[in-house]
Amino acid sequence: MADWIRSISLWLSFIVLMVLHSALYYSMGTTSWFWVTLMASAVDTAVLAVIQFLLAARDKQREH
Repeated sequence: MADWIRSISLWLSFIVLMVLHSALYYSMGTTSWFWVTLMASAVDTAVLAVIQFLLAARDKQREH
């Protein structure tokens, strides 16, 4: 699973998350759905980036 997480493109995941979040928040009738979608997608992508960074650091530490 770690290999799969490392292989995820952050830009592609951001776009997919934007589409999914926009469908969710628009269907819920959120008045500022675009900005909420943008923030939620950015946070989710940042969490994914941190996980990828930590996995890379763990692999580097195992090499030594």
